[in-house]
Amino acid sequence: AADPYLDILPNGETQTKPIGSSIILTCKPKVDDPSLISDMQWLDPRNLVIEPLNPRGITKPPMYTELHQDGRLSLYFNSLQEQQAGTYTCKGIYARNVQLSKSVTIDTIIAITWENAPPNQYPILGEDFDVHCQVRARPSPSVDWLFNGKLIKTDDHYIINTYSLKIKNVQERDDGIYTCRASVQTTGELQERPIRVEVHIRPTITEFTKPTDVIEGENANIQCHGDGKPSPVITWVKSLTQQNLSMTDRFGVDPVSGILTITNVNREDAGEYQCMATNAAGTVTATTQINVIIKPKIMEFINKTVVEGKSVDIQCKAFGRPPPKVSFRKLTLDKPYADGAQSDDDRIIVRNKPDDTSSDVTVGILSITNVLTDNDGLYECVAENIGAVAYKNGHLTVEFPPSFRNMPNITYWSFESRPVNLTCIAESIPNATIRWTLHEQKIDTDPYLQQIGNGPISILQIRPIDRRYYTHYKCIAMNPHGTREHLIELREATRPSELLSVKMIEITATTIRFDLIPPPHPDLPVVTITVQYKEELHTWQNAKNKTWSVGSVYVIEGLKPQTAYDFRFAGRNEVGLGNFGNFHREITPGRTVPKDPRILSTPGFEYENSQYSHQYELSWVTPPDNGEPIDKYLIKYCEIRRVVGDWEILDDTCQSIEIKSPGRTRQYLKDLKYDTYYIVELQAHNVMGFGKPGYVKFRTARGSGITVDYSNAGDTCKTDVAITAAVMLLSLAI
Repeated sequence: AADPYLDILPNGETQTKPIGSSIILTCKPKVDDPSLISDMQWLDPRNLVIEPLNPRGITKPPMYTELHQDGRLSLYFNSLQEQQAGTYTCKGIYARNVQLSKSVTIDTIIAITWENAPPNQYPILGEDFDVHCQVRARPSPSVDWLFNGKLIKTDDHYIINTYSLKIKNVQERDDGIYTCRASVQTTGELQERPIRVEVHIRPTITEFTKPTDVIEGENANIQCHGDGKPSPVITWVKSLTQQNLSMTDRFGVDPVSGILTITNVNREDAGEYQCMATNAAGTVTATTQINVIIKPKIMEFINKTVVEGKSVDIQCKAFGRPPPKVSFRKLTLDKPYADGAQSDDDRIIVRNKPDDTSSDVTVGILSITNVLTDNDGLYECVAENIGAVAYKNGHLTVEFPPSFRNMPNITYWSFESRPVNLTCIAESIPNATIRWTLHEQKIDTDPYLQQIGNGPISILQIRPIDRRYYTHYKCIAMNPHGTREHLIELREATRPSELLSVKMIEITATTIRFDLIPPPHPDLPVVTITVQYKEELHTWQNAKNKTWSVGSVYVIEGLKPQTAYDFRFAGRNEVGLGNFGNFHREITPGRTVPKDPRILSTPGFEYENSQYSHQYELSWVTPPDNGEPIDKYLIKYCEIRRVVGDWEILDDTCQSIEIKSPGRTRQYLKDLKYDTYYIVELQAHNVMGFGKPGYVKFRTARGSGITVDYSNAGDTCKTDVAITAAVMLLSLAI
């Protein structure tokens, strides 16, 4: 029989197993009679008995033994750990006295494990950086590096360390994927760890609002733009309180653009502010000063009163930050007064000074010496700083003694004991009291004199019952600053005398026109002139009358042809009609053709310019008919051209129009050529024949121009009546 012994499965004195694996070692007796085996045990590397599994245990131990019915004893490892490596011994007794023993060595293998190899790592531009890749394995691994698939070797830029790859003076080109490659030659294990390296750039502040002014009550935006990689987040704090302004009432911060918004700025917002740009590479800070501009406010602008000839200082106090500049303007002037003495009036001086009680208050002073009444009136105080402009009005009252300077120096007239009112107006501040005297005597006792009003306007009502009342009256005005007197004359008016001149300037068979010069009016002006006229053999009792307003056209119509007429004239004023005089005799000529019509044109121009390109509006004044009514007009128009400084008529272009409406004074000439010169000849006709023609030249407009088609271009076109009438009056006046 063979000697008894123990056999351990799996075979081999050394069992190499990976960490974390579950394994079983079976100790099997090799004996003739397995029932004679006893005291089977497994001993750990410290020679301690490994206990069998407790069926009542809650959890399994890291290792335990299990005895099988056939006498085998198994050793179980739930998850092999590195510290469980070593020599394990299986023991047993055979037939009570034969000691059996067998050992096996467990050698643990550690698979490649990445212990400190983050997949994303962030170096900072310009600095040295270790790309970490710490590997653990048993047997010890070998580590090498690749960048974008190329093997890295130690040089001036890279240093390969045990647990890292050092990149010296990191640049943006170092961005990319690095591969940490670990291998164990004895086991043939190979692992690769891709690591993304993103170069970060420390933040910088590139756009930043320097110390700035913001206006109280308005909104303000403060710039702070940061660059970096990754893009920095912008925060703002007020230096004094270190309060995060993104969470502060009235403040807003855009973390991307960096704009700090202040809503409804108030004066407490002034101070130093910090802008911080932060990214993964660091934080950078910049500070700025915010100055709050307080809009000017005029605190005091008091009305002033001064006596003419004295001096006055008008003060205007204004508050603001920075202190406002104060200027003054009289509201009747376009521009404010300049600082200092005025170039056109050195009596007026403007100056500013700081207030004694506050550095934010300016006192503006408008000084006027030897004050004139013209200085009276409304003044505007203007306070201005970089924030706004404020305005306030004040009044300067200049008191002065009574004055009659704006009172018209006129003579009053009366006649036939008619009552008359003499008006006296005294200007003064304060208002003057007025009294009247006649020959240095009070008027209170005279029943024909009555004073109405005691100032500043007073009326003396006079009923001149005899010549004593036609004299000078004295108006006396008085106030606290003086007394002034003014004489007003009342004279007796008479009827006009004879006209200065009577001339006949035009006569036809039925009309006569005079040039009349009324008499001078030392009393009252002549307002109308009346003529009496009769046939030579008739008496004045049967004469006809005609009255004209002075300055009108003095024309008598409806006369008989070839008849001698006598004329006499008288002027009328407010008193009445003067005596007739200026006797004049004329004989009307016989009936004949009408006078030449006066065509309405622009005085001083060689030709008229039509506003139309293919038509022209011809207007005229009805001429005297010379005893027989006008029954028609003949219009002839021809093209003309300028030849050596004169005009040549193109006879083959002439056309004629006969108008049988004698009341018409307007006609449109149609179908004309554009930009062409024409001459028009207009004749009036009665039973005696055609009179002399009137002439006008015109030029049509260039291009297509405006065309207005009047199917009835007579006096019925209401839109042109007013224009034609105005032109007629202009020509007549000329």
